[in-house]
Amino acid sequence: MCGIAGSINCKLSENELNAIKHRGPDYQKLIEFTMGTNKIFFGHTRLSILDLSENGNQPMFSKCGNYGIIFNGEVYNHLELRKKLTGVRFNGTSDTETILHYLKEYGIEGVKEFNGIFALAFVDKMLQKVYLVRDHFGIKPLYYYIKDKAMVFGSEMKIIKNNPIYQKEIDPEALNTFLSFRYNPAPYTLFKGIKKLEAATYLVYHNSGEVSHVNYWKKDQKINYKIDETEAIAEYQFLLEQAVKRQLLSDVPVGLLLSGGLDSAVLGKIMSQNTISPIQTFTVGFKGKGNFNELDDARNTAEFIGSKHTDIFMDRHQYMDYFHKSFFHTEEPIAEPTIPALYYVSNLASKHVKVVLSGQGADEPMAGYKRYRGEKLLSDYSHILSLLPLSLVRRLFPTNNAIERGIYSSQFKDELDRFIGIYTLFTPDLKKELYQQNIAPLINLSQRKHFEKHYLRTDPTADSLSKMLFLDTRGLLPDNLLIFNDKMTMANSIENRVPYLDIDLINFIETLPINMKLRGKAGKYIHRKAAEKWLPDSIINRKKRGFETPVGDWFKEELSNTLTDLINSKSSFSKQYFNIDAINKMIELHKKKKKDYRRNLFIILSLELWYKNFYLA
Repeated sequence: MCGIAGSINCKLSENELNAIKHRGPDYQKLIEFTMGTNKIFFGHTRLSILDLSENGNQPMFSKCGNYGIIFNGEVYNHLELRKKLTGVRFNGTSDTETILHYLKEYGIEGVKEFNGIFALAFVDKMLQKVYLVRDHFGIKPLYYYIKDKAMVFGSEMKIIKNNPIYQKEIDPEALNTFLSFRYNPAPYTLFKGIKKLEAATYLVYHNSGEVSHVNYWKKDQKINYKIDETEAIAEYQFLLEQAVKRQLLSDVPVGLLLSGGLDSAVLGKIMSQNTISPIQTFTVGFKGKGNFNELDDARNTAEFIGSKHTDIFMDRHQYMDYFHKSFFHTEEPIAEPTIPALYYVSNLASKHVKVVLSGQGADEPMAGYKRYRGEKLLSDYSHILSLLPLSLVRRLFPTNNAIERGIYSSQFKDELDRFIGIYTLFTPDLKKELYQQNIAPLINLSQRKHFEKHYLRTDPTADSLSKMLFLDTRGLLPDNLLIFNDKMTMANSIENRVPYLDIDLINFIETLPINMKLRGKAGKYIHRKAAEKWLPDSIINRKKRGFETPVGDWFKEELSNTLTDLINSKSSFSKQYFNIDAINKMIELHKKKKKDYRRNLFIILSLELWYKNFYLA
């Protein structure tokens, strides 16, 4: 709902705060105060959603002046929390005022009780501490940079990048990780020293200048093998309806980003049953053949749920225009082809609403992607696969990226290493061809540290796919999909809410055995069965299109020319770190359909455009 920015022992200016005005165009304020010997700046840009009056403006302080907050997001259960604060006389009805007093009363550990999406800074002058907090799943981003006793932080990296305390420098280790996974897991970013606060974590800045981190949601995976399917369906239906009702909390209209698939259709039906007026729905599609045009499916769903529907086509020129623009807002070169499409449809939605719900977050905990079927096969038939001549399989299917990644991952006997192999896009062999000598020593650097802490919390009795889903919900989601969802919607001054990541709902889903998630070829089994309460079979069993784009085909044409021009320019990123001949070889093999390097080339293209439009700007 907003943008936050702050600093300790270094100046923060109005001009710097203006850099995130798109996150909150309704009200803006920057204040300066002290805590002990430390000088602190708190800044806020407001997108008014709850309590539209000035009582909801930030920064917000308690009447005694000892407690203050800047807050981005929504806490959906704030009215329940407010009931526990019997001795407080509130000025307004905002969730910001609720959580300010809740943290004053119960301390920073009170964030465990928040059900919502949030990134916040909280100052407790009595304890002489400043806290930075990110929500359970990292739905709202928060970056920080520390130098000696100084710290600067914000919802976006622009706050840090534009501050005189920071000198821009690429982190080679983060670059190596990015090439492996096409995103950087927290706390790392490509900017050396700039860190993402990890999901479910709070940072403590002590008056002495010391900094510590606390994971406030140390949740272990525990599978309930005894649950009955009928019972599970009923509980899932109850919790999903509860989540949607919670997330309709707003003093402004709430819309829906509607794809042609199941997940957003379920949300739309539940929303329509819990609102007086027809909800507004928004869809983007691409012209041409393939899985990327879901406008007809979305229109059919909109008619069924009775929404006021608006859709829009996106052509190649518009895609590239929004692709270039997107890096100013994503700030990290996340190589996801859907980003420009989300940017485009968010711009459409912003003309009608300030808040949208979306189906993000359903696939990871409930095995919705094709790769989860692949992992099930790898784990179930590993003894047979180990007998196959994999080099022959590789030659038989040279353009099948899924098989290539499966072959690469199958060489690892350790379960976590195999997971990492499945995630890996640039393998060590590809990196050997790509890297210049200055970063070549990073090729065989272990990536276990990015996943091990989550892996150690998986249920030791669980099958490997259940463990992978647990990891993806805490790794892939926060620092890849959820970050760009936040950035692209907030770039257009609208808030994106994700009911499938409701805490109560996820806590339940993660107890379910794998046969209630993946059954045969059908992912999200429990979700599909539950959807029968709301939707007809024709919508439930539609082919999953996954918000796809035609970027793979475009790479065989002008996108490859765009990449060639970028890598050969005088100031290219690639010339500093990569062998240009290796990239040109990948382009040619992809164009001639001898190899599927779509994802790899998109990673390099994203790096180049990010470097040109954000790093050099």
